[in-house]
Amino acid sequence: MKRVAWGWLAAFAAFVAYAALAAPPDDPALTRALVRGSFTGDFGGVDPAIAAVFSTLGVVPVLASTFVLRDGARRVLPAWPFALGMFVVGAFALLPWLALRNVGGPRALPRPPGPVRRLEARRFFGVGILLALLGLLAWALVRGSFRAYWHAFQTVSMVHVMSIDLAVCAALLAVLVEEARTHDDVVRAEPAAARALRFVPLLGAALWNALTARAP
Repeated sequence: MKRVAWGWLAAFAAFVAYAALAAPPDDPALTRALVRGSFTGDFGGVDPAIAAVFSTLGVVPVLASTFVLRDGARRVLPAWPFALGMFVVGAFALLPWLALRNVGGPRALPRPPGPVRRLEARRFFGVGILLALLGLLAWALVRGSFRAYWHAFQTVSMVHVMSIDLAVCAALLAVLVEEARTHDDVVRAEPAAARALRFVPLLGAALWNALTARAP
């Protein structure tokens, strides 16, 4: 297969193998409570730190899609299935995009932005993502228990894998930011704060996206 980025594919295979073979056993009751809470907003019985990290994984795909769909507009391979896949499997969908996006080469003309990309390009949308992440971080720090989270990380597959998934997504977002910065129009619009703080895990990517977006 031509134009496959084998390094990203190897990272994907390693991540899948780790999640399948090295993660601790699952706790079905906790998993059900997290899934139910994601629909109802009621995470009763779940430590807020665990609920906040789980909820963050619902915001991260929105942030990542702003980069993936913009990048995909210039490529033959459609980006939207990978962007949607992130809402279900997180980095397990983002890594294959990075590995396969060059298959077929670049498009002669970029795809015109549809309503989703136009919405994502607005500053208020980027600010909303940033505020959501800050709110979830505050919830975890103020209401959550590090001891309870660490115990769950060591003993529950869902918490273990989602924590590593969040760390991988944060690292990949930093990569996507650096790629996006290669475009002249973006660099010209890049405020000093966005440039200085872009490597702050997760929040740096959200801040960079908000500050380089079109106003309002």
